[in-house]
Amino acid sequence: MSLSRRSLLAAAGATAPLLLTRPAHAAPPDLTTPEGWLSWIAAHRDQLSVVLDDGRGGRLHHRADLARPLASAVKVLHLAAYADAVAAGRLDPREQVRVGDWERYYVPTDGGAHPASLRHLGVPLDENGLHAADPQHRVALDDLAAVMILFSDSAVPDLLRDRLGADAVARAATVRGWPDADVRSFSAEHLFLALPETAPPAGLPVDARRAWGFALEQRYRDDPALRAEAVRRLEAGVPGYPAQVVWASATSAGSAEQLAAVHRALSTGGGLAREHLERPLAGSLPPGVLGIGLKGGSLPGVLTSGISVRREDRTLGWGALLAHGDINAEQLSTGDPGLPLLLAIEDARWRDRLAAALGR
Repeated sequence: MSLSRRSLLAAAGATAPLLLTRPAHAAPPDLTTPEGWLSWIAAHRDQLSVVLDDGRGGRLHHRADLARPLASAVKVLHLAAYADAVAAGRLDPREQVRVGDWERYYVPTDGGAHPASLRHLGVPLDENGLHAADPQHRVALDDLAAVMILFSDSAVPDLLRDRLGADAVARAATVRGWPDADVRSFSAEHLFLALPETAPPAGLPVDARRAWGFALEQRYRDDPALRAEAVRRLEAGVPGYPAQVVWASATSAGSAEQLAAVHRALSTGGGLAREHLERPLAGSLPPGVLGIGLKGGSLPGVLTSGISVRREDRTLGWGALLAHGDINAEQLSTGDPGLPLLLAIEDARWRDRLAAALGR
């Protein structure tokens, strides 16, 4: 493959939360390499779900219907809902959005994804390097969709979902093979960690937790003092990595099978969503490949990715990988979940090695 690990990682959006603390123990294997992934998978088969179809007769399923935390991989649903709304004329991709309105959903726990998005769009940063210096600055709505995928900005999906409605995101998932998708507020889920007093009671059912989160998001969106308090508390620190792993395990979940179905549908359907998913890797495609659509993510103890591969011979490979368990802070900050997935789709010999590591 001619893809660089750096470009894959950028497209996957696999950035570690900003204030992670490194655990005391050393933690090989190296998840920046294929061999490292094989070693990790062989030792953690129960902590991995994978589904893939290379479009040429090669398939692999392992715990594919088991719901696991999705991290930012779920943003593919917000992208699909956005694309549907543009196609129906409900949203104008050229609409100029006030940056301050975008940032009302921003919680600085994203590993620098939001500042990177601002820099990419030519928006000067404030003295703290977290927010725009001028909240009146405006950017195109389609540029926000782009940085949601390219840098995994987590304020954009909340802005889109708040405007379109959670039902619109759920419908976008349903028509692409993922019924009853777990659509939540990113900002609220991160506030539950950063401001524990805002968190719902332990053990609250998912539907009730989701509603609690939407109400908290509205408070955060409309209350500058609460947003300032979140920044202040985050500067003071967050719970250690083990507590973050526990928190991440209760965030939005889905199965590899469901995530892969959406990537397959978006790739075959073409249009705006496919364009955004394929843009990050457009300049580094292997021979014979027309486009690679990729969206992944990370949370403490979680690395995820969904993918589609369109080829010149009109075949389509697709799949998803969800790793959840013994992933430490170092692996989280450098690990590339798109790497084993892409290799398994494009290289039959490597897929056989992956199957062997899974005990297949």
